[in-house]
Parts: sequence; C-alpha cells; structure tokens
Amino acid sequence: MPGILIGGFLGLMSLGVPLAIVIIGTGLIYIMLATPAPLTVVAQRLFVGMDDFTLMAIPLFVLAGYLMNEVGLTERLVRLTRYLLRKIYGGLAQVAVLVSMIFGGVSGAAAADLAAVGITMIPEMQRDGYKREFSVATITAASLMGAVIPPSIPFIIYGVQSQTSIGDLFIAGIIPGILIGVTVMVTNYVLLRRQGFVTPTLRPDQVLEGKDLAISARDALIALFMPVLIIGGILGGVFTPTEAAAVAVFYALIVGLVYRTLNVEKALHVLRASVVMTATVMIIVASSSVLNWALAYSRLPSLVAELMLAITDSQTVFLLIALIVLLLVGMPLDPVPAIIIVTPVLLPAAISYGVDPVHFGVVTVLALTLGLATPPVGASLFVAMSISKVPMGRLSVAVMPFIIALLALTVLITFVPQIYNWLLA
Repeated sequence: MPGILIGGFLGLMSLGVPLAIVIIGTGLIYIMLATPAPLTVVAQRLFVGMDDFTLMAIPLFVLAGYLMNEVGLTERLVRLTRYLLRKIYGGLAQVAVLVSMIFGGVSGAAAADLAAVGITMIPEMQRDGYKREFSVATITAASLMGAVIPPSIPFIIYGVQSQTSIGDLFIAGIIPGILIGVTVMVTNYVLLRRQGFVTPTLRPDQVLEGKDLAISARDALIALFMPVLIIGGILGGVFTPTEAAAVAVFYALIVGLVYRTLNVEKALHVLRASVVMTATVMIIVASSSVLNWALAYSRLPSLVAELMLAITDSQTVFLLIALIVLLLVGMPLDPVPAIIIVTPVLLPAAISYGVDPVHFGVVTVLALTLGLATPPVGASLFVAMSISKVPMGRLSVAVMPFIIALLALTVLITFVPQIYNWLLA
C-alpha cells in the first residue's frame, strides 16, 4: 500500500513537522498500518542507519571545515587573489568565486562556504562599488560548489544510500564543481558589462610586494593544499574517504597551531558548531533507515521503475523527467534529506534504464544543490539574507541569471557525462 507512505509523508509535511520526524514518522505510520512487523523494527533500523563506517567522514569533514575557517585563511586568500586578478574586469567578483571554490574543497557544504566567504567578501565588494544584491547573488551561486567539489557531504550521503563508491563520486564531482565556478564567472562578466561597471584601482594598502606577497602566497598554498591532500590521497589509494577526513582534521589543527590563531575558546566554539551540524545530518540519516525499510516493503521503488518503463523506453526521456523531479524536490528541501528521500525511489528506475549509479549521483547532487539557491524557498537564500540584510525580493531577482546559467550547465552534464567521466576510466 504505497498510498499510505505518500499520504503520511505529505500529511506530516503539511503540518510543519520537523523533517527528521517527517521521515521517521512516515515509516512508522506505514509499519503500524500496513505491515505485521513489530515496532521494534524502528529501533533496529535507527541503529543500523548510523552503523556505517563511511558516515564517520561527515563529522570529520565538518570539523575540518570549521577549523580552517576559524584559522582566518579567508582574508588572506582574498588579499592575494585580489592582487593577482587586479587587471581582470570585475576582479573582486571573480575573487569571490575562486575563494568559494577553495573553501568548497574544505567545508563540503554550501551553507558553510556561503557563510565563510560571504561575511568577508560582501562588505569588500560593496566598498569597491558592486551593488549589494549582485554581490550576495554572486557569492550565493558560487557557494553551491561547496556541495559538489570534494569533500562533498551530499556525495557521502548518496554513496551510503546507494552503496556506490564515495571515492568515485568524489572524483566525478571535481569537473562539475569547477564548471560551476566557471559558469558563475562568465555570468559575472556578462552582468557587470551590462551594468557598465568600472573596476576600481587598488588602494596602496592592497598592493602586495616583496615580503607581503610571499607571505600571502604561502597562506594561499596552505589553504589550497587541503583539497589537494584529500583528493590526491583518495586518487592515489593512500587512504579511504573516511581516513581522508581524519587527515583533513589533523592538517587543520596543525595549521591553527602554526598560525597561533586556535585557542581554547575558539576550539570549543568550533566543536560546538561541528556537533550541531553533524547531529542535524545524522538524525536525518538515522531516520532514513526506517523510511527505506518501509519503501522496500511497499515495493514503491519497483513500482516507480515499472511505471517509468511503461511510459518510455528512452534513457534520455527518463533523465529529463528525473531532472525535473529533482529540481522540484530540491527547492523546498536541503540536499541531504532530499537525497535520502529520492535515492531509494529513483535509483532503481535509473539502473533499469542503464544509467550508471555514479552518473546518477552527480545529476542528483547537482540538481538538488541548485535548489538551494532557487527562489523563493532555497535554504542558501535565507543564509544569504541573514548575513547581508538584502530582502528576498531583490535577492531573488539578482540570483535568477545565475540560476538559469547553472541550470543550463546541469542539463549539459546530465546528457553529456563524458565531460567528467573520463576521470573514472
């Protein structure tokens, strides 16, 4: 009786119940009304949902990201990249994208990337004459790289849900993540030209020479080395993604001690913030195990696959339908719970059409991540509003050109996987 699952989920969502309770509640309602299974299966599935070694990578990557942000590398990266790109049109806007790309390779989450870069960059861009809503829209769009460039928490969740290699997913996310940055940069250029923006010259205190330039270059290399360490270690078979997360934390601690910017007070703040974010993710992950059990019992994934096959036998048409569904789901939901909900339903159908699970994972994460910045309910938009004080109406208008450009990129990657999958050969 799949109708009980669908009705229970929609009913709880309409009541405004917290998402973790919606997920576990839907499974619980189905178990009580449609199966002879005892309620002890709920407790068992909650434990099984978290009993996975791979999931240890999530709290470790979160902690590493917070540690690197607390060290204060954002300002140092901005100073160097601003100087290096001083002769490029709209240089500071492009600096914001590059810094987001670097921090995307550290934080693994779009919201963390947006907060870390936005707090520093938005006032800087406004001082240089950029419109405030344009600055916020640029950084919001660029922050989406944080969910795609390795280490990516959404890829970890998808890998656990689909039993797909997280290492392969990380490798597959490199080129799409970089292309997000390139797309935002091109959009920046076009929009600024239309606005007639004039790039200001550097102030004397922003010019780097001699010792200052060497110090800034060193600081940038320190920040850049973390994603290189993570990806290089995984590609080289030196360590697993979970072990890479532990290495990232160790590296971030060393950087904090070397810079002497990590004291006891800051360390406690980082630990508290990491625990809160990790707990939010893990509660949803544990709850998903109950829902997944109910989905398997109801045969809803098989029914969806059979329905799709009855509608069309074209892989292209299926991918188009799946992409539309993912974009719609990604608007009200964050990528992590959305992946947990849609993967067990859509992945069996994708496999029936011969779609590679890694490619479907890339499409899923790209589409759901795009929803983070899609008006009017994208979660990243609310983060951007809180740090910039730009109203939702103005921000929605400013971010739409970036959403359209990134949607075109998502469609391209969906139907031309050769753009990135040569890395997996």
